[in-house]
Amino acid sequence: MKVLIIEDEAINIEIITDHILRYNDKIEIVASLQSKEEVEKWYQTNEQVDLVFSDIELLDGNVFSLLKTNIIKSPIIFTTAYNTFYQDAFDVSGIAYLLKPISYSKFYKAMEKFESLQNKEVNWKKISETIHGLNNNYKERIIVKTKTEIKIVSTKNTGAILSNSGKCIAIDESGKENEFRYKLSDLIKELNPKEFFQINRGEIVNINFIEKIEPYFGDRLAISIKNYKQHLITSASATSEFRKWIE
Repeated sequence: MKVLIIEDEAINIEIITDHILRYNDKIEIVASLQSKEEVEKWYQTNEQVDLVFSDIELLDGNVFSLLKTNIIKSPIIFTTAYNTFYQDAFDVSGIAYLLKPISYSKFYKAMEKFESLQNKEVNWKKISETIHGLNNNYKERIIVKTKTEIKIVSTKNTGAILSNSGKCIAIDESGKENEFRYKLSDLIKELNPKEFFQINRGEIVNINFIEKIEPYFGDRLAISIKNYKQHLITSASATSEFRKWIE
């Protein structure tokens, strides 16, 4: 059996690896990947494995935006530190869901479940709809991971989100910058369009934090966000839609 681990924390990779080898030392762990970007690159040159262990919140964002592309066709045992509404979704769909720290007894039961359901086809569309409440729910929090801590930033308290060199920066209500990994193109799809608008290639604003809008060179607009000194500028192509959006 070939197994792939998708996890961005070294200690959890060690725990899962130990559990796998304890369960069956003949299982081959083909790779440990830490981000959605690494997963995409890995699958370009590698075949599907028999089983995947995957965290939900990775360095560059939520894994479900990746799974909806159907890049992974193998059964998945999800591992996460967050006891959210995902639990019910995966119980209903017959997918194992393990909360960290993962005990061996829970791991063992998950493996037994996997072996009994190996031939079951995974319906990602159904799972995605269950998770997102048939697309009526939008992203409520941003997970900011550093080497020393995990911080949760509420999207309601986020005035703007900026993209820079492959990373995102969430500007909170106090004007503080919180760096996290995510694709802006994925993120905008998960935010409430009544509150968030992508004003250019690398910036998203929250309408509830806009203090002032002023004319700018080239038929663009300069936007002032509460407690943030830097002006955000709409692109020429987005200005017209932005004007309609704020009305």
